[in-house]
Amino acid sequence: MATVSLEQVNENVLALKQEMDAIKELLEESQLDLRDDVIAQVEESRKRPVSEFKTQEEMEKKFL
Repeated sequence: MATVSLEQVNENVLALKQEMDAIKELLEESQLDLRDDVIAQVEESRKRPVSEFKTQEEMEKKFL
């Protein structure tokens, strides 16, 4: 097994933190430039109960 210094671990953790921060920025809805109709569709879909959605298994049967 390779020897890793605490400094190397710290550098890796800091690099991962920077990458996660960048991913978070990309995922935040407030940062997205969506058309009004798309926003309305998202809001409408959030009102639906989860039980109305198809399961992964149902989707696989249909498309695979």
